[in-house]
Amino acid sequence: MGGRGGPGDGALVVRRDGAVLRVVLDGAVDLAVRERDSPALWRALADPRVGEVELDAGAVTFLDSSGLSVLVRLARDAAQTGLPLRLIAVSEPVGYLLEQTGVGDWMAAIATAPGATR
Repeated sequence: MGGRGGPGDGALVVRRDGAVLRVVLDGAVDLAVRERDSPALWRALADPRVGEVELDAGAVTFLDSSGLSVLVRLARDAAQTGLPLRLIAVSEPVGYLLEQTGVGDWMAAIATAPGATR
């Protein structure tokens, strides 16, 4: 995974473990990470073998609006396809941003809303 430090020093890593799609964010999650790493996430999310998504943002040191947009799209796309999304770890910077923007509440609300199922 990416190192920690300034912008451009993070990573988004995706792996499938059976029916679980594991998404791990690390370091500074910014525009560079979104542009470089998110295409693999969208391809993996479209795999019909995926039954749920786990998001680990416990090692994120910085999250800007570009990084937040990845979380928003992930939550929206998972909800639209009926995939449960579990936040398994959230760092302090991510938790703060989710709270301050209302995105955390929105993510919780759409996770419980009826959606299309696979």
